[in-house]
Amino acid sequence: MTVDTSSYVSGALRRILVHPTGGVAGLVDELLTLCQERDLQLDWQADRCRVRSRKGDWEELIDVPVRKSVFRAILARIAALCNEGTPNSVSPYGGQGEFSASTNSPAVFRVKFSNTPAEQRLELTTDHVIVTEKTESAVKQ
Repeated sequence: MTVDTSSYVSGALRRILVHPTGGVAGLVDELLTLCQERDLQLDWQADRCRVRSRKGDWEELIDVPVRKSVFRAILARIAALCNEGTPNSVSPYGGQGEFSASTNSPAVFRVKFSNTPAEQRLELTTDHVIVTEKTESAVKQ
């Protein structure tokens, strides 16, 4: 990632966390949109956030504030999104799962997370699925 990209991502994350719209669900939606638009991977723990573009190097984002209670709520929302597509695929306290960004988007988010009092962690990656006629017909069945 370039310095300009890093500055933009840091500023965008700060805005999303400090001035979210739509409560926790809106905050998570904005976070996922940013990751999808910028093709980012996040490695986020309670005390730090690292981000990289798909093929770039990891960069530590220093100035991204988040309260533990907010981070735990973000993780709970991520768990709910995983379980919407595949019921009981993850626990609210952690696991690995995936979910679609939306019905209009080919992006699939893959997550690995932990949401316990002792540890809060989120690894998030975005995969772009190429939709073909075969894929669409399989989905319709």
